[in-house]
Amino acid sequence: MPTVRPLINVVWFKRDLRAQDHAPLHAAAINGLPTLLLYCLEPSLLALPEHDDRHWRFIREALDDLQRVLTPFGAKLHVWQSETPEALQAIDARFQIKNLFSHQETGLLRTFQRDLAVATLCREKGIEWTEFEQDGVRRARKHRSGWQKAVEAHLEAPCVKTELHRIRFVQLETAQNAPYFDQLGPAPEGMQPGGATAGRRYLDSFVGERARQYSKHISKPADSRRSCSRLSPYLAWGCLSAREIWQAAEKSKNMPGMRSPLANFQSRIWWRSHFMQKMESDYEMEWLDINRAFQYLPRGQDERLFNAWAAGNTGFPMVDAAMRCLHATGYVNFRMRAMLVTFWSFTLWQDWRAGARHLARLFLDFEPGIHYPQWQMQSGTTGYGTLRIYNPTVQCERHDPAGAFVLRWVPELKNVPPPLLFEPWKMTPLDQNWYDCRIGETYPAPVVAFDKASRIAKDRYWTFRQSPEVQDALPGIWRRLCVGKAGEEGGAENSS
Repeated sequence: MPTVRPLINVVWFKRDLRAQDHAPLHAAAINGLPTLLLYCLEPSLLALPEHDDRHWRFIREALDDLQRVLTPFGAKLHVWQSETPEALQAIDARFQIKNLFSHQETGLLRTFQRDLAVATLCREKGIEWTEFEQDGVRRARKHRSGWQKAVEAHLEAPCVKTELHRIRFVQLETAQNAPYFDQLGPAPEGMQPGGATAGRRYLDSFVGERARQYSKHISKPADSRRSCSRLSPYLAWGCLSAREIWQAAEKSKNMPGMRSPLANFQSRIWWRSHFMQKMESDYEMEWLDINRAFQYLPRGQDERLFNAWAAGNTGFPMVDAAMRCLHATGYVNFRMRAMLVTFWSFTLWQDWRAGARHLARLFLDFEPGIHYPQWQMQSGTTGYGTLRIYNPTVQCERHDPAGAFVLRWVPELKNVPPPLLFEPWKMTPLDQNWYDCRIGETYPAPVVAFDKASRIAKDRYWTFRQSPEVQDALPGIWRRLCVGKAGEEGGAENSS
């Protein structure tokens, strides 16, 4: 007689590496069947140019933290280096999967294709796959009518209480592992640690005290490192839910001096969902211009300029400091991110796709649903909204007047005082000898003349943006992707 395979549930973890406010775990508890927990380190994702060891190290730490939470309940989180359909096939050969529970994911093309393959497998195997919304993002929406109220309702709804003690956990006897995780060493100093436990420490200190200076310091490259929430990687990889963070901020708004900065912070959480909804509604923005007419306004692909920008050797101190800071720590504030993007897309007049992939690798908080819409907005390929080209010298003068941030990350300029620190190419030969900094030798000469290059880019861009092809595409873009007044966009918490 054929062996009867026990019926089980599988909870599949993706960008939701937490135990609380976790609808799939809650569903498994209510369902009552024995439950197996699964995370797949997928080789196809490891191979993508958007990912870096810093992401996988953070995820490994988050998985270890999650396992510590689960262990008292007799649960084992199965972490396999495998494509998800293959892992589900292996599990279904030992057990009979009745239900697959997971969150929806607004990700890259590869994860979308993966989900299609999982859906096909579930149909073939008779597995009922239930996906739960996350972050207030709604699938298959063709317009934004009513979306604003829906996302606000999501953020204000009670967090899902996960009763882990109600779940009967099962595990496979055959050992599986993820050798790629094993070869990763500890995180470099300055890189935030992964996991919900670390995330809650950041959350508690932010809503308890650090938020007081949030609005004042949000644009400051040095001060923002303490006064901004620093919750973005925990949001990006799902160690904390947007709803949990929103409600913690709401609870603390009654503290003296906290109402205004925390309301400002909550608006960033809302904008985060807004941008993720954009990519959910148009996943091709990962590689195609949102306004398709911009394919006829080509930008360059200069390897020399890419290497200088990507390494932080452009000769513009604030640009270089921001890029080097990203290499070392995985974080800079929103203003610095926007400056890096506009410098690449306008001042250097380079194709946004290569720049977007590079910064994806550097951002510890890489979230596709924010990354690509923000890149295109800052690069002007939507065809609407205000065009901003961030002048690196002005950013120094306004937001780092003493040069603390620049000097921290560009030590070649350690002897150069402001204002020459912000425009070192203006030093005379005598200045260069006096300050022991020789332009073109110990520190690069500017790769372009900023004012001239930016002016040419602006003229080229605005001429094209006013074309009938760009303008004719706008009503459909506004209807599908925008809320409120067309062109009103903000920053998202994955930079704050």
